[in-house]
Amino acid sequence: MDRLTINRYIQNYIKQVEQSIQEPIVYRELGTMPLDEAKAFFLLLPFLNGEEWSPVLNISAIAVGAVHAAFDIHDRVDLLDASTKEQQLMVLSGDHFSGIHYRLLSSIPDFEFITAMSKMIGRINETKTDLFMGSFDETYAHIEAVNCIESGCIGEFQQRYGFSKYRTISETALSLIWYFNQLIKDTTIHRSMTTNRLKKEKIETAISILSGRMRKELLNADFLTPFLKQEIHRLANPLSGKPL
Repeated sequence: MDRLTINRYIQNYIKQVEQSIQEPIVYRELGTMPLDEAKAFFLLLPFLNGEEWSPVLNISAIAVGAVHAAFDIHDRVDLLDASTKEQQLMVLSGDHFSGIHYRLLSSIPDFEFITAMSKMIGRINETKTDLFMGSFDETYAHIEAVNCIESGCIGEFQQRYGFSKYRTISETALSLIWYFNQLIKDTTIHRSMTTNRLKKEKIETAISILSGRMRKELLNADFLTPFLKQEIHRLANPLSGKPL
């Protein structure tokens, strides 16, 4: 599978998620809500690697995408001033998207996955609050918090449907992407539900830890095609030109 084919699958999935959460008023006022292509890639990673992918799996995957859309739109709200019309609409649209995945999952007989997702969503919300309050001073604790926020729902999906071997790779890569994004924003990070003020040294330490972890995981991931290993490395190291 080449990069063009992978991108086509990802864009098709994103379109399905967008259709599932489409709300005319939100679209008119705020425009299309951008969905995270990296999260889509790692959610679809088993499928891209040739694993069996049923209609039920696809519905569940779309539900996970709706959850991430809700998180992302809530994170765009300025917590210090949520009084504007646009910000109020973001809150309402995030709440709207939050309910979408329950509607999607209710169409499949998988109460265990619904329960696991509900618990993970609660855990992510608590972790975001703790992260915003600066509760994770130690680097490894901070990494674990980011792991939860960035890949918790994807991990639950992979665990539930027999793709647990992909979970650690997805978790590490998505956390790496998050820290690289913070590094790009430099030493003073805008306040949001996922971060307060994060020092550049801490970001770089986390990147070093996760990069080492990523190299080991990819070297041991015999189940992945060589091309997908290279794609994961490329996505997880946007500022690095180093070969795998």
